[in-house]
Amino acid sequence: MASVRPWCRATIVGPFGDELGCWVLSGRGRPDLAVVDAIAHLALIAKRVGNVLVLEDVSRELRALVELAGLNIEMQW
Repeated sequence: MASVRPWCRATIVGPFGDELGCWVLSGRGRPDLAVVDAIAHLALIAKRVGNVLVLEDVSRELRALVELAGLNIEMQW
């Protein structure tokens, strides 16, 4: 059984650069498209209210999936 691994740290940043919320996305094994879907929903909700979603410490697997999906999300690794 695979152990829980962190995939990235997701941060909601306000229009003036203030951090509004931060959490670690993690799971067993490798991330899948369901994780990318959840990230896309978070990014959309953040954008609708004038904020931005930033992903930090992104795992290689998740970065590849986000890029494959064509999401325009700021990622730092």
